[in-house]
Amino acid sequence: MKNIFLLITIIIIVAMVTLFGCSKKRGCNIETACNYDNSAEKYDGSCTYALTWYQDTDGDGFGDPNVSVIQCEQPTGFVDNANGSSRLIAPDFNVADCDGVLHHLYSELDAKKIIVMAWVMPCSSCIPDPLAAISIVDSYSSTYPGRVVFYMADDYGDNSCASLTSWANTYGMNSATKFSDASILFWNYGEPGMPKIIVMSGPNHEIYYDADASTVGLSAAIDQAISENP
Repeated sequence: MKNIFLLITIIIIVAMVTLFGCSKKRGCNIETACNYDNSAEKYDGSCTYALTWYQDTDGDGFGDPNVSVIQCEQPTGFVDNANGSSRLIAPDFNVADCDGVLHHLYSELDAKKIIVMAWVMPCSSCIPDPLAAISIVDSYSSTYPGRVVFYMADDYGDNSCASLTSWANTYGMNSATKFSDASILFWNYGEPGMPKIIVMSGPNHEIYYDADASTVGLSAAIDQAISENP
């Protein structure tokens, strides 16, 4: 009888844990998202983030890259692309990397660099795709020395450079230029995702590639960027 009573007690406890665990309200519980729900207890993947909008004064569907705002809702007279291209424009940044070297994004793109950038959470699930991406970037080192480069940023810029660098080096990504700066926010560079990998290039500062946990098509995007920006 004691064993039966114990078994019944365990079943009741498991049922209660399951019931209360599954009854947590799901939603967007990330405060920086446009649709943040402060009552959500569990993330459900529904978060959306502010986009960069460009002023379209002539109504041709393409905005002015020099006049932009970052917000959740599309303002009247603004569009989400510029310069007669369907590609998104990468927001500028001017920050130091984890070695203290200053990087002005637009200046580097104007100088014909092809920048492959990955945002990561320093954890096991974020290893394979950045590792594959850096291998692809390295394959251009002999044909385009110094032109195709690999940057890595902490997802929210809230992990220390020491932590990010240790993680990257442990998994063979020593050559990555690393950043941990909250001003480089991954959701401003296309669709949110983790790990997120993009390609930026050209005097129009365009995003040629935007992928979530994938490197499919990365080489083709780099080749396209090189072709359009010889």
